[in-house]
Amino acid sequence: MSAVKDLEERIARLDSLIAERVDGHRGLGLRLALGLALELQKDLPPGAETGALVESWQGTYPEEWVEEAISQAGVLLRNPAKMASELESRLKEKGLIPTTEVAPTPEA
Repeated sequence: MSAVKDLEERIARLDSLIAERVDGHRGLGLRLALGLALELQKDLPPGAETGALVESWQGTYPEEWVEEAISQAGVLLRNPAKMASELESRLKEKGLIPTTEVAPTPEA
């Protein structure tokens, strides 16, 4: 499968989740980042397709959610490891993934 097709399928699944879930707005930053990545894959200028997407969000979601999504997308594109770390931390806080604690070493 081509990279573009795979990315389009991931975006479609994410769009469905965003539409179906009450907390779907939490996926907006990832959706925007994937959309920008797709634009790059297609050799389109950034915002060629995602500009209309963000504009539609402005009529649907509170301004702070849209701004947060833009910020998250920027972080994800510039530093994906940092975003992954932040996401892992949030999931641990909510108890959705176990925390890995380092066992104390016995003293000799």
